[in-house]
Amino acid sequence: MPYDLLNAKGSSAIPMTPFDDSDRIEEDVLAKEIEFIVRCGSTSITTPVMVSEFESLCESERKLMIKIPCDVAKGRLAIIANVAATCMPQAVEYAGYACECGADAVIAMPPAGTSFEYIKKYFKAISDAVNVPVMIQNHSGAGSMLAPAQVIQLCEEIENVSWVKEECMPGPVSISALMAVKTDALVGVMSGFGSQYAPLDFARGAIASIHACEWSDLVQQVWDLFFMGKEDEGRKLHYQILPSLQLEGMLGMRYAKEVMIRRGVFNNSNMRRASRNLSADDIKEIDKIFEIVSPHLKFAKM
Repeated sequence: MPYDLLNAKGSSAIPMTPFDDSDRIEEDVLAKEIEFIVRCGSTSITTPVMVSEFESLCESERKLMIKIPCDVAKGRLAIIANVAATCMPQAVEYAGYACECGADAVIAMPPAGTSFEYIKKYFKAISDAVNVPVMIQNHSGAGSMLAPAQVIQLCEEIENVSWVKEECMPGPVSISALMAVKTDALVGVMSGFGSQYAPLDFARGAIASIHACEWSDLVQQVWDLFFMGKEDEGRKLHYQILPSLQLEGMLGMRYAKEVMIRRGVFNNSNMRRASRNLSADDIKEIDKIFEIVSPHLKFAKM
């Protein structure tokens, strides 16, 4: 039975794709990364999306980034599989494969440069291919950005489309605009931006944040405090760990992979997407970040 996304509160962690020196996915490291996310207490995994460099992955690699998380997680948390593609047939194939692997939901960005009529057909095709919730990834920097009325229309007109990852700038404000429309067709909203705006996202109605996984245990603790009614404590912890989340926004996934090396998961910080190497000053700042957040880590190292 699929994991109910309404129980996936807090951290929806995105695995980075681990590449060896021959540019192949390190399957054993990926499996260890998924176990790391489970151990951190995250309530769902979203894979493979932009953090995973999914646009640089071939078809078989994208499927691997769905299959291994499903196999390793074994129902201990929800798996939200990315099925976005440039055309309907490819998205439908990914959606069917995700369900075969046991994914609990699928997510897709609307294709870039297309009309809203095509977007409706695209999500209808994905919905028809699955028996799990379909989440719209509404991003202001990629795909086709949708207005709140368009998002709601997709939810109301297409059977399985019922969730949104809302990350159109300004993120929390966009969440408010969605939540202002009272409709049972929109079951839930998750946020993005690396959980940097968690207090605002929670206050405006999001139940989770989809973010890179290196600080999953920290993010989950913040959201847990919110859901326990301890907002002041949650905000205090959030502001303590915020520099660690902000540094990711500045340094990118090279930073996230460096953190994962230090946490005993990754062997290297190899990437396919263009990314500058970390400087000596960057490394010093990461050292300081670890000093700040170490008291709050659920565990030091895998």
